[in-house]
Amino acid sequence: MDFSVIGPSDVVEDLIDKLKTGRLMALYFIGSTRTSTIPGLSIAGATPELTLYTPACDVEYLVYGRPKSFDVIPVTPEGIPTPAVITRACINLCNVPYTIVDAGSAIEPKIPHIALPSRRVGDPINTGKAMPYEIAKALYNEAKTLAHTLRGADVYMIGESIPGGTTTTLGILSALGYEAWGKVSSASPTNPHDLKEKVVKEGLEKSGLKVEEARQDPIKAVSALGDPVHVSMAGFLHGALENKAKVLLAGGTQMASVLAIAKHMNVNLEGVMIATTRWITSDQSSSLASLVKSITPSIPITSINLDFSEAPYEGLRYYEKGYVKEGVGAGGTAFIAHVLTGKGVRDLEKAIYEEYGRLTEKK
Repeated sequence: MDFSVIGPSDVVEDLIDKLKTGRLMALYFIGSTRTSTIPGLSIAGATPELTLYTPACDVEYLVYGRPKSFDVIPVTPEGIPTPAVITRACINLCNVPYTIVDAGSAIEPKIPHIALPSRRVGDPINTGKAMPYEIAKALYNEAKTLAHTLRGADVYMIGESIPGGTTTTLGILSALGYEAWGKVSSASPTNPHDLKEKVVKEGLEKSGLKVEEARQDPIKAVSALGDPVHVSMAGFLHGALENKAKVLLAGGTQMASVLAIAKHMNVNLEGVMIATTRWITSDQSSSLASLVKSITPSIPITSINLDFSEAPYEGLRYYEKGYVKEGVGAGGTAFIAHVLTGKGVRDLEKAIYEEYGRLTEKK
C-alpha cells in the first residue's frame, strides 16, 4: 500500500477525485515561537536559539535548493536533515503551484512570499502570554482574507514550519479542554512529554484562562498558549472552506490545534482531511488519531508509507529511528505527488534520495 487511511475513506476518495480533476494550490506557513528556545523542547535546529531561524531556511531551501539567510541546511543537533528534503523532491515531481506565507518568522525569508501584516514571533507559552489577543485575532482574519483573495483552487494543501509547534499545540488543545497530555509528537525519538506538560501547565496557570472562556473564543487560547502559525492556518482553512474548496492539512499532531481553533470558531469542517507520514501514525509516543477523534471524528487521516530503512544516506535512515517524522508539509506533499503522478512510494523515495544526494554533494 502506498498510503493508509484512518477514518472515513469516502472523504479521502472524494478529495483524491478533486486532486485529479480540479485545481490545486499548496501553501507553506512559517513562523517562530520563542517556546522553541526553551532547552530540551525542540531539536528542529542545531541549537535551541537556531530553531528560530529554521522556518526561513526551510522555505529558502524549498524554493532555491539552498538556504539564502545562512549557508547551512537546517538540521537537528545530530545532523539529520530537514523534512523539507522530502517536500522539495515531491513538489518538483508533481509541479504544483505553491507559495510561502510568513505568519511571524524570526527572520524574513529571502524568497518571494506572502507576509501577513500582523506577523509576529510568538513569546514563550510558559508566560501565559504567547501574543497579544489583537495580534492573534488579526492573523486569523488576515489569513482568512488571503484564502478569499487566492480563490480559484478546488483544493488547497497547507503545511507548516514552526519549531516548538507541538508544544504550542499541546498548549492550545489543553486551553480548549482537550485531553492531549502525552499525545503530541516530537522531532526527537525521546518525546519530552514531561517538559512539554510542565511548560503548558505553567502557562495555563499564569494565563488564568478557563476552558469555557476559551471555547467561546478560541483566539484567547492562542493568545495565551499558542503561536502565529496555527491560528493563521485555521483562518486560511476557514476562508478556503467558505469558498467551497477542499483543504488538505499537511502535517502531524500540530494539525489537531488547527482543527480545534477552527471548530470553536464555528467553522463547518466538512471537506477537510489530514495527510501525514507513516512515521507519525506509527509513532508510539503520540496519537494524532486520538486527538482528531476527540475534536472532530469525521476528519480522515492519510499517511504516506515512505520507508527510509534502505536509504543510501544515514541522515535519512535516522527517520526510521524516530527522528524528525514530519514538517514543512512533507507527508501531504508526498501524498499529492503520489496521487497526481501515479508514482508509488518507491519512486518517491528514489526522488528524495536523489535530492538528498544533490544536497550532500554541494556541501
